[in-house]
Amino acid sequence: MSPTVADQTLTLGGHEMQLLPERAIHWPHRRWLLVADTHWGKCQTFRDAGAGLSSGPLRADLERLRLAAQRVDAQRIVVLGDLIHSRATFAPGMRELLASWRGELNCELALVPGNHDRVLTGPRGAQHLRDWAIELLPERVEADGLVLAHEPPDIAGPPTLCGHVHPAVRMRGRGESMKLPCFWFEHACNALVLPAFSSFADGACIKSGPEDQRWAIAADRVLRV
Repeated sequence: MSPTVADQTLTLGGHEMQLLPERAIHWPHRRWLLVADTHWGKCQTFRDAGAGLSSGPLRADLERLRLAAQRVDAQRIVVLGDLIHSRATFAPGMRELLASWRGELNCELALVPGNHDRVLTGPRGAQHLRDWAIELLPERVEADGLVLAHEPPDIAGPPTLCGHVHPAVRMRGRGESMKLPCFWFEHACNALVLPAFSSFADGACIKSGPEDQRWAIAADRVLRV
């Protein structure tokens, strides 16, 4: 029997958004699956530095993304920046792994570039995007009154979906504590910040304001905290 998956639903700018325990947001109106900070190649970066790491975390992340898109029947996945971590993403074996995964993904894939993606915006990087069938979008995308970007805005404006911060929350109870990735609505900036999709990216515990909202991801559930 499959485990129960508990999503959370909220309204942003008049649009229903589903917060998924896969560290993603489903936008049913558009049939888009939004993720941020996938950081492909981070494990490879550590391997290049001599750390004894396998490609297991990346393979698990790729499978989680594929299954999440399949679960909500997404027409398009939009990565809100930091698709890759560094040039290590282009190491021997990495390109083939990603190309193989892309061939199994039955939906469109697009990127709103982030600070780690600068290498992809040049001529050589553009070839990698073509090889992986990824559409390169502007750094700021406006869609149905919402803004898609990598970094949260400095001041409040239109409702924004973004990443970059890797938000997390510290949960405490009975003398123990655990840090969990979370979705964070930052009221002052009118921004819904996604957790890092990469399981290898450390989260930063956020200091939320009195009007902010947070939803922690605990296994297969999204919990309001």
